[in-house]
Amino acid sequence: MGFFPRRYLLFTILTAAALLAGVGLIPRLEAERGNKNVAFIVEYKDITSLALQNGISVRDVWEKIHPLGVMGISVSEYTGEELALGDPLPLEYGPAASLGLNNKGILSDNASILIDKTSPYSELIYQYIKIKLPKAMRYEVGGSIAIVLPADTKEFKFSSIVPDFSALQFCLENDIPVLFRPGPCTPAGGKDVADALDFLAGHYRQIKNIIPSGMILPGYPNIAPLAKVLKQDGISLSKVEFVKQIGDTGFAMMMAPNVIPLHSLTRDEIISKNTSRRQMEERFVRAVHERSVRFVMMHPYDLQMGNRLEVFLEDLSGTRDALAARGYDFAWPQTMPDRPVPAAGALASALSLVFCLWFYCVRLSGIENDGVGLKETALLLACSFLMAGIIWKIPLAARLCGGFCGAFIATEAALTALECNKKPLLGALGGLFIIIAGGLSIASFYGTTLAALRLTPFSGVKLTLLLPPVLLVTHDLKRRIHPESIGDIIQRPALWGELMLVGLMMVALLIMALRSDNVSNVPAWEITFRDFIERLLLVRPRTKEFLIGYPSLVLYWYIVRKGCGAHYREVLRIAAVLAFCSAVNTFCHFHTLLSLSVIRVINGWWLGLLVGFVLVAVISLIPVPIMKKYGERY
Repeated sequence: MGFFPRRYLLFTILTAAALLAGVGLIPRLEAERGNKNVAFIVEYKDITSLALQNGISVRDVWEKIHPLGVMGISVSEYTGEELALGDPLPLEYGPAASLGLNNKGILSDNASILIDKTSPYSELIYQYIKIKLPKAMRYEVGGSIAIVLPADTKEFKFSSIVPDFSALQFCLENDIPVLFRPGPCTPAGGKDVADALDFLAGHYRQIKNIIPSGMILPGYPNIAPLAKVLKQDGISLSKVEFVKQIGDTGFAMMMAPNVIPLHSLTRDEIISKNTSRRQMEERFVRAVHERSVRFVMMHPYDLQMGNRLEVFLEDLSGTRDALAARGYDFAWPQTMPDRPVPAAGALASALSLVFCLWFYCVRLSGIENDGVGLKETALLLACSFLMAGIIWKIPLAARLCGGFCGAFIATEAALTALECNKKPLLGALGGLFIIIAGGLSIASFYGTTLAALRLTPFSGVKLTLLLPPVLLVTHDLKRRIHPESIGDIIQRPALWGELMLVGLMMVALLIMALRSDNVSNVPAWEITFRDFIERLLLVRPRTKEFLIGYPSLVLYWYIVRKGCGAHYREVLRIAAVLAFCSAVNTFCHFHTLLSLSVIRVINGWWLGLLVGFVLVAVISLIPVPIMKKYGERY
């Protein structure tokens, strides 16, 4: 005979797990409180463009944008194509023949640079190129220096050759931090790229960060020398959101934790989606506030014809004020501290997984209301401590357990809420408690610095979303919550309604899995709706929670109490479990402030229940009376 009800034991253990998770979350919470510096970044090319359009100096433009939150300037390298079109640097670029170079050993199509010796950058340009491309040759041509590159102009068309030294000099003279953008150069190996950047940083100490440009990381695949140089020179790396670059993830892992997330809207994206200035502001604010982005690349609005400087200043001011209202300071951002994996978080996750898995098995046996003995409790605790040690010390085991932990937490939360049709408020509160306790446990153990930088994403997101519906259906068939067993369903002919509902559910699950962490698959109308909800509630709940999952839960309670729709209740139960999957998944977004994750889950919970109760009220007041009047069965 058990001394303690099994259900009470589960809630007691989850309470202990939540307390342990709180201990493990202390370093993360401290880091989140201290990480409030944000910086706008503007490209030097945009500054010069605005200066020319308005007939003022680059310095004048800087003095206008700096007080509005612009803390640094992005400086790029010029490709062969850009040099051929002309640039601010005092040099000529083209095939050797077109520059009058006919020395022995020089091919007519050798890419070449001609620089006047009186240029303040002539020696810097030569030394930088010589380090980056050791086989480059130097010749004296009258009063100029000729640099012959080791390939033809076709090879260098899209290869980055030389930095914008005029921009670097401007930043040096005005003490402005630089985000340097080295680009890929096919003939330059990893060691040469690293040495060239080291040389450049030695002359321009304003280089505080790099944003590698292009489709391939400069120096790839030999990227270790570049990481070494950046670390020894105290230069951080910007990881651009939603931008894929060959070699960037491995490079960021080498650089961690000296990585600062950056968000940018490309011109093509702005134009193709006809993005409004208000939408841009909201997107930037959301990136900073919800995803811990600390660099925001700002561009003059491309859909504005005329008065671009005035509009740009308004955009900077509006975004700055919106971020300041949320407690952010405009200063150079700091990198995240490297937080160790907490043992308390490992134990919290292990307790949540072991006891939720145990209680699921208990549910399948139909003995969840029985008592539990000392031996069984001791065995469960021993398994939890053993698992905690394994996942704390073995990363592979931790990755494997993560998804199952989230899945069983979501399943138990859903089953707890679904079974309380006679006491719906108690069931809703019980489900919310399990979500928060289990979610905090996952966040405590898996929310490391690398995870916060999205360098080691939570491996169990898909499992957390897809496994609970399977577990729910298995439970319902085993316990005959659904009026038929698996055998009964197999033996009888399929009902068209069932087939259609199963098909709809499969499509919904597929869409949900594909859209997880994928902004590109969200239609424009939904983005507009999300923005409206976010402005209304400050933290937007997830759509699948407040418009699908929780309303389905309330509707399920209603039809059970009315004793109708027995064969189709399973659809509502599966839809309801999606809300709990999504809520647990919210805690797996480790780059989001923990406080925002909690608020998001609670917002989805109360708003979804409210929508559900309104839906039930409408059904009770309109369709049900009509059906009764005409004698329909419901």
